[in-house]
Amino acid sequence: MDIDKLDLNLLRVFDAVYRERSLSRAARRLGLSQPGISQALNRLRQNTGDPLFVRQTHGVTATAYSDAIAQPIQRALEGLQTALQVQTAQDIRHTDRRLRIAMSDYSESLILAPLIRVVDEQAPRLRIRVVPDDRLNLHTALNDGELDLVIGAIPPLNEQFRHQDLCTEEFVCIARRGHPTIQGQLSLQQYKEARHVGLAVRAAHASWIDQACQPHGFRRQIHVVVPSFLALPFIIDATDCIATMPRRLLRLIPPHLGLQVLASPIALPTPTIRQYWPERNHQDTVCRWVREQVHKICQTM
Repeated sequence: MDIDKLDLNLLRVFDAVYRERSLSRAARRLGLSQPGISQALNRLRQNTGDPLFVRQTHGVTATAYSDAIAQPIQRALEGLQTALQVQTAQDIRHTDRRLRIAMSDYSESLILAPLIRVVDEQAPRLRIRVVPDDRLNLHTALNDGELDLVIGAIPPLNEQFRHQDLCTEEFVCIARRGHPTIQGQLSLQQYKEARHVGLAVRAAHASWIDQACQPHGFRRQIHVVVPSFLALPFIIDATDCIATMPRRLLRLIPPHLGLQVLASPIALPTPTIRQYWPERNHQDTVCRWVREQVHKICQTM
């Protein structure tokens, strides 16, 4: 293999596939498409003259050649990362940049505060401007440089953008503790007959819960619609309505609110929270650092 002609990004792809034993999982790990992973492996095969991986019923298995080169490649990549981290830390500490991030109210509530704490400690001159993810055409804003990052459970964006899965969320139902008919559990009939507080979000999201109701032959009786998840518990505490909301957000609710957290009587979606970014800032030191902090935060939520 001629090292002078080798694209080092191909080694990152090799390392991800070797660790994951799956092209699709490697694609998610690197924020690439599965066809992109396949193309990179084909280029590396041409350089090495070895198949590298053989398809199996579930995923792939490594060839003997891949087993032989995997650890040296991993050590080389780790060495490069270590060599670059000193400069990266210095760049982050002294950066005087403003990043523009689109976030859902869910992401603002759970991710923004810990992100600001890390920024204050490690990048005190970095400024972050957050805009609601429903105020802009996200494709256009990312393309035109109006946004550096998008975070939320949003409909999939164009494949031209990089992305990373951050976490999945579970939806639960809430009712006040003194509810006249709901105590401890929620039946399908109660869910059907209850007055609901709904959330005004993107059209694709607004239909998630109602689509789950369709096989049961009903639509929710939406009594009032609010723009933010965080308004739901306060309304539920003061009324006989019920609401359906992400479980993690309930950690932020004041303890004095008397709420019942109830399993949903219908199967609800488990949306994936992702971050999207344009190709132009994929290797940007500051943008990459911010994405890494967001990912770390989400792994501990």
